[in-house]
Amino acid sequence: MKQIILWLLLILPWASLFFLKMDTVRRYMPVALFMTVIHTLSYQAAYHYGWWNEANSSLFGWDKVVPVPWVYGPYLVIVIWIFHFTFGKFWMYLIVNILLDGGFMYIVYPVLQRVGLVSSDSTMSTIVIVAMMIGFALIIYLYQLWQEKEFKQTSETYK
Repeated sequence: MKQIILWLLLILPWASLFFLKMDTVRRYMPVALFMTVIHTLSYQAAYHYGWWNEANSSLFGWDKVVPVPWVYGPYLVIVIWIFHFTFGKFWMYLIVNILLDGGFMYIVYPVLQRVGLVSSDSTMSTIVIVAMMIGFALIIYLYQLWQEKEFKQTSETYK
């Protein structure tokens, strides 16, 4: 049953992208992939320094350090949805991220721990993890601002 849930966790978020225009997905896919790189590096650092361990979220056996269902499923797709609804409205973006990150870590994550889908091994407090997630959100917002500027300059150059 756990494997089915992990597969659904990987596939269903991607299916939700059919509800967006392809231009929107193309516009925000680079920032979502950038966030995936950031998440991958943070999971590797967490593994190395013993901050947390997500071996319970392994889908393939080789993904014990970076849980593929989470990082390449909902984490990636949620970035696209959040940017779709909030990009250009920084304070709304920040509030949405604080609410989602806090809600995930304080409400959803404990439920997932009880079910056995995620680990309860962590040396970091929940508030530190939420702060780290908000920091990542700020970094990717700056990245998207840069991307928008570059795309605008490139399109003006080719006109």
